[in-house]
Amino acid sequence: MKEKVQDKKALVLKATLELISEQGFCGTPVSQIAKKANVAVGTIYLYFPTKEDLINTLYIDIKTHLAQYIFKNYSESTPTRESFLILLRNIADYFIGRPTEFLFIEQYSNSPLITADTRNGGIEIFAEVSSLFKKAGEENLIKELPTAMLINIATGAILSIVKLCLFGNVKVDKPTLNTGLEAIWDAIKR
Repeated sequence: MKEKVQDKKALVLKATLELISEQGFCGTPVSQIAKKANVAVGTIYLYFPTKEDLINTLYIDIKTHLAQYIFKNYSESTPTRESFLILLRNIADYFIGRPTEFLFIEQYSNSPLITADTRNGGIEIFAEVSSLFKKAGEENLIKELPTAMLINIATGAILSIVKLCLFGNVKVDKPTLNTGLEAIWDAIKR
């Protein structure tokens, strides 16, 4: 029974992601999500009391999958610079391979629809990234700036590179992408 519930929830989340990425939050009624997921509207409200709850759950779901992906070949024993490049490469690979998730995260990361609790939950999922920045600071490898500022500099840069790869009129091959990732490191290093 629990497996069926998870399957239905997964179908609802997938349908929501696809529709909201195409049509936006306001342009996507719950009835349309139910139809695409092949479930009853009441089923959606059984799992998600409001459409906003559905969005917040989807946000955390994507952040969780992203974290699992980016940390897949990460080790605390790897040298710091190399660790940064691994994480940046994994972020780029994840979003380039999942443009719908990228569009959703871009649209909703700073949206008032995402609650403070959800936003904080998304940050907690990436606590290991903060630890890496702190480690780099302790090793005197990065600029003396607040960790949050350094994370935003790196995040903004990697998301801009992903946008270029997905939607730009420039073909970004693997060597160029790797050089771009190194440029992000260069922006925050001492």
